[in-house]
Amino acid sequence: MAKRQNVTSREYKVMLLASLFDGDESVFRATVDSFWSSLTDTMRTLDIPVEGAFTEVKARRLIRFFDTDAHHLNADQYIVREREDIETGEREVTLKFRHPDRYVASDRRMEPADDSGSKTKFEEDVKPPFVSVYSFSTTQPLESGRVIERLRDVAKLFPGLADDLKELPSESPLVLVSDFVGREIVLEGASVLLGKRDVASECAIVAWYDEGEQDTTPVVVEFSFKYGDDLEDYRGSVARDAYLVLEALQGSMVDWVDPNPVTKTAFVYK
Repeated sequence: MAKRQNVTSREYKVMLLASLFDGDESVFRATVDSFWSSLTDTMRTLDIPVEGAFTEVKARRLIRFFDTDAHHLNADQYIVREREDIETGEREVTLKFRHPDRYVASDRRMEPADDSGSKTKFEEDVKPPFVSVYSFSTTQPLESGRVIERLRDVAKLFPGLADDLKELPSESPLVLVSDFVGREIVLEGASVLLGKRDVASECAIVAWYDEGEQDTTPVVVEFSFKYGDDLEDYRGSVARDAYLVLEALQGSMVDWVDPNPVTKTAFVYK
């Protein structure tokens, strides 16, 4: 029987209209500031304060997803994602399993073959209107020069994968999903104060650009806010405020929110 996994993070994700953020980085960041100003005004009507601004660049990365031609991994709710730091060249690989049923999601062996520098998380992602997906993932550094060419290479990094996928075609080659390499910028520094101002919910803006195109319009832009507790001690007042924020984004911020949203992963697998 799998060990019970605590939900250590609850992250609410809303896709914004990417076309609004067209422009070079200075224009992009000015648009982000405008969005944050609008959200601040909306939160004021709910008596939910905010603090900070999106002044911190948390990451500049290249994003790649790998799967078989037949998308065996994604068909079984798995993704394999590589992130490469644009400045340092450091790489990391993530195996993630997602499912709407919490107990199905947690019934996995996600430990890496080498746990040095690895990080395992069990999280709840919430999307509009209010849909929960549970995510069990492990991320570990990827050695310089190491190439993930076949499914067996992923299974060597994450041995539990072979147990969970009994029909794993281990010799199947992996390909770059949709031939897409995303250039990602992540902005942080802003937060929404939930539960009578007791919990600072960290906000982020994530934008992806197609690295293969000379285009200043991002392909996707996501706004998120999250709070967490290792013991899963979530008070009702915090959850109620978070729900109000998500509701307000859908009802009062329609000029910003994509009416036909596609998540980042779904965009890649389109």
